[in-house]
Amino acid sequence: MGPWDLTWPASDDPVTLRERRRQSDFRERVLGLPAGRDKGGRVLGSLLDEEDGDRNLLSPEAARYAKARAGVVGREGGQLDRSRLFTNMLSSMPLAFSVFGHLRAHRVAAAQVVSRLLGLPVTGLDRVAVGRRVIDGIECEWAPEPREHLQDGSAFDAVVAARLADGASLLVAVETKYVDSFSRDPGPERDRRRLEKDDRYRRACESFGMAPGAFGRLGEYPTRQLLRNTLLTESVRRGRSDDGPAFDRAVALVLARDADDGARAAVERLTADRAAMPTRVLFRGHGDLADAAVAVPGMGEWVASFRRRYLP
Repeated sequence: MGPWDLTWPASDDPVTLRERRRQSDFRERVLGLPAGRDKGGRVLGSLLDEEDGDRNLLSPEAARYAKARAGVVGREGGQLDRSRLFTNMLSSMPLAFSVFGHLRAHRVAAAQVVSRLLGLPVTGLDRVAVGRRVIDGIECEWAPEPREHLQDGSAFDAVVAARLADGASLLVAVETKYVDSFSRDPGPERDRRRLEKDDRYRRACESFGMAPGAFGRLGEYPTRQLLRNTLLTESVRRGRSDDGPAFDRAVALVLARDADDGARAAVERLTADRAAMPTRVLFRGHGDLADAAVAVPGMGEWVASFRRRYLP
């Protein structure tokens, strides 16, 4: 099947169309697999058939973890769209699992990659209990108990529990983006109304030490999603008040296309209003990740695949 047999949706903006073509090329030239069909029967070059779903992950280690993690999330009552994970090559979910699922299986390398990516002296990964849920070094689609953390049932795309050279514990909460940028996806209207009516995030901004009026500036599109993620990160870092902090330090990391100016701008706005809140907010591009990983022993083959699939 050649590109002339494929459907290129008219609704695609230029970035989505470019990346859809990139994924179609990767599927055909690297994976050697046929294009899949969407629910309406259209043949899309950026889709895989369900039976080929393992190949939507960049390594066997990532694929095995994705299958196992999908079951865990379901048992915990969470939501994980298996179609996005295993058949949609444009989704940010297989990107997150390809990165952090692979690193999870190579923990020595993972500590070095995270250290280089964040510019922090990470010496290893830890297994940390956060209430009744556990972060075993690295987890994807991980959510804390909502009742203990802002009554927010959101899941992080990935979390890393690490230790630093000075003995401090570090939480890294990751939001991955691909074609779904903060600045281009306004999100459901009900989310905007909920933030306007529910005062818990406003109170969290104040109690966590953000600048006066931060919620008013950040609680609406296009920064509201990142604000929620950041407040949830700080809540998890603090842990339950009777137990003391679960982590000494925390980073809310946005991992997006290098040219995603909307995501960069959202991070800059959060940083400007961070004030005394301990959690830092950082932007790193996909290229930054590849550069951080390429010098780490044993990561060369994975980096080559990552660059081929996701980088210009």
